[in-house]
Amino acid sequence: MREFIRSLEARRPTGAQLVSIFALMRDGAELAARLRDVNRRKSQEDRKLTAAQAVRPYLQFVREDDCCPTTGLRLVDIWRYFRHTWANPYKSVPGRSMMVLIRDAAVPFHPVIGIAALSSAAVAVTVRDEWIGWTAAAVLQSIEANPSPSYGRWLQRVVNDAIDEIYKVDLLEDELLTPSGLKRPSAELIAKLLAEAKHQRQKHFRLMQQRQYKKSLPPDGPSDDYWLEQAKFPLFRRKRSEELARMLSVRIVLQRYFTGPPTRSAVRRLIANGEGRDAVAKILRKLKADRVGTAIADLTVCGAIPPYNELLGGKLVAMLMTSPEVVAEYRGRYGATASVIASSMAGRPLRRPADLVFIGTTSLYGQRPSQYDRISIPCSCASGNAGESVRYMYLGRTRGLGTFQFGDSTVKAFQEFLRQSSNGLQVNSVFGEGVNPRLRKIRDALGELGLPEDELLEHGAPRLVYGVQLARNTREYLLGLAKRPKHLLSHRDLCEVTEHIARWWTERWLVHRLERDDVLERVGRHTLVHPIRHGARVKLPSTDFEQPSLFGDA
Repeated sequence: MREFIRSLEARRPTGAQLVSIFALMRDGAELAARLRDVNRRKSQEDRKLTAAQAVRPYLQFVREDDCCPTTGLRLVDIWRYFRHTWANPYKSVPGRSMMVLIRDAAVPFHPVIGIAALSSAAVAVTVRDEWIGWTAAAVLQSIEANPSPSYGRWLQRVVNDAIDEIYKVDLLEDELLTPSGLKRPSAELIAKLLAEAKHQRQKHFRLMQQRQYKKSLPPDGPSDDYWLEQAKFPLFRRKRSEELARMLSVRIVLQRYFTGPPTRSAVRRLIANGEGRDAVAKILRKLKADRVGTAIADLTVCGAIPPYNELLGGKLVAMLMTSPEVVAEYRGRYGATASVIASSMAGRPLRRPADLVFIGTTSLYGQRPSQYDRISIPCSCASGNAGESVRYMYLGRTRGLGTFQFGDSTVKAFQEFLRQSSNGLQVNSVFGEGVNPRLRKIRDALGELGLPEDELLEHGAPRLVYGVQLARNTREYLLGLAKRPKHLLSHRDLCEVTEHIARWWTERWLVHRLERDDVLERVGRHTLVHPIRHGARVKLPSTDFEQPSLFGDA
């Protein structure tokens, strides 16, 4: 890491100038002087206009090989550098990750205001799922309140689509399935599929022990033949058998209650029975699995760097991440990408719509207020409907369960222990085996050792959970009841809406923040005069190797 930091801080020729990462830090003294000029303005409108000229935010999306036009530095290196200024270490997350820089066009070189990242959403966040309605209790309550035939048609459509998507040719050839059995499934068929799933699970783990498994996508992109080959691997043949067994068992229940087109009384009878309620829960899990990786995302990095952090720049970053510009970039980046799991189950490329309708995030600490509190953007300020707003909602607290209290060496020891245990290593960190392999390895090891799993996984540091809905029909879209999202902010002129959001931040937060003299004093301390003492500079730990060890010499 030291070499990386030094390489960015070293000056290099760009055009006719020598520049470094320091060119992307705004001088606090210069910024404080411009902001003091805001306070000298007589009218409130003049103050807002002057403040908007002093800080002019815009979004810049980070792609692997793109370079900064003002410094020549790689955008991904700029993002990484400023992430190293934060107290908590950054860990990459599997799945999607879209990094964003927020830049300031008010001064040369366009310094960095803050950084953000959207990542694949966590699968299980209880308070978020309760708000969305991704719980069996919430769905059943809605159906009980209005047992419309449309709910019955919705349940049938989800099951039919799920079964149609799955690759079944090899299962038909091996006589595990028949066309008539797919139309009118039986308990015997379900049992055969579950037995096949168990057999393929054992085969998969034998292959993993022998290191016989393809783990990476082809460098030039997967072909149609690749997905067919993936579908036939033991891992995905097992998943296909399990999913077919699950959906066909639901089809049995629906056929029992819907002997013809669904009626109001048939829907009421379905949810009044235990097997019917269980069928609804299975359908809901399928819907959630389809939407959680495509229509919602987690804001895993969100914050301002000095001196903008003193100006509530963190709120600005959070607000800009709701911009239609972000939604459009997300759609453009992932909308044409084949879903790895779904395509491996289908034996052909499957592309899910990448229409972002919900962003979730957590605070770093478990106490309020946080930077997300009181963030609300009136849609009318950005060509939207009057009376509507995009806001960060406080949803609740996490339980404080996790794995960060276990070091990497401990997890490696657990992994080796499981490999030598009677059950063998059941979690291999292969994409498609399941979510959160680190958590599952630790849980398996603790259970094998006879230790209380839940107690040891409880780290006692709950976090606050926030969510922001980007569409007025977010819940309906995430439940598959609406085909297309109706976004709250206009998607006609993306950059203009971003500018409107930034202007709202200026009027709502920045101008009022400048009324405090201590804020401008702290802003002015971040100087670029050598020796550079700027809060956005990465502070490297000492390399004094002569310092005595805390634990003494061995």
